[in-house]
Amino acid sequence: MIELAADATPATRTVDLRVDASGHLSLEAWRAGKYVITTAAGKTIRTEVAKIPAPVEISGPWELRFPPNWGAPACVMLDRLTSWSEHGEAGVRYFSGTATYRKNFSAAKRMLGAGHRLYLDLGEVQVIARVKINGKDLGILWKPPYCAEIRGLVKPGDNVLEVEVTNLWPNRMIGDEQLPEDSDRNKGGFLEDGSPCDGTLKAWPQWLLDGKPSPTGRLTFTSWRLWGRNDALLPSGLLGPVILRATVETVLP
Repeated sequence: MIELAADATPATRTVDLRVDASGHLSLEAWRAGKYVITTAAGKTIRTEVAKIPAPVEISGPWELRFPPNWGAPACVMLDRLTSWSEHGEAGVRYFSGTATYRKNFSAAKRMLGAGHRLYLDLGEVQVIARVKINGKDLGILWKPPYCAEIRGLVKPGDNVLEVEVTNLWPNRMIGDEQLPEDSDRNKGGFLEDGSPCDGTLKAWPQWLLDGKPSPTGRLTFTSWRLWGRNDALLPSGLLGPVILRATVETVLP
């Protein structure tokens, strides 16, 4: 019995069946095994995939670059993939925005052979990723599974992987709460509708009206403070593991 689950992760996927424009049926196996396909017309097709190339993790150090003027250093080197919120550098820990991972990797020749399809599985991403292989833009991956086909883009020997990851705003706002206040805010109390007004703005600060940066170094500004200095940071960045996965494609009779 083959369960076809479109939302299965690459690690748990078993097989995909496709029909091309000419009506030819093909089977793409993510796992080795003997497969039996029964068509709607009652035809039975049997095929066997003896071996699938073993997946390969892209591990080791990663270069991570941040945009200027957002509190983070220009570049850090990561020994392994971890959340930005766990980094020892405050500018990385509280960063919100888009940062770019870069790494060179090699693909085994056994994964690039005829009849194989090759995929890049990013594992866990917080929150959105744009992937480039050897300068070729593969587009945006915005929900699990964060996986893209890279057949034809990877060559034997050295390849360059770039992953732009964008997280959410709360981490930078929590980071700003570690800094002195830069505007006149309500402290405690409730509005007429019963909602709390702690952190709501009393008046627009002059520096904002003048189009100037915050005098205390804050990088964000809201009329209503939704996060405090002691709130938990959100997991952010490319968490992985990043894995190359090969499949075997067979055209069925």
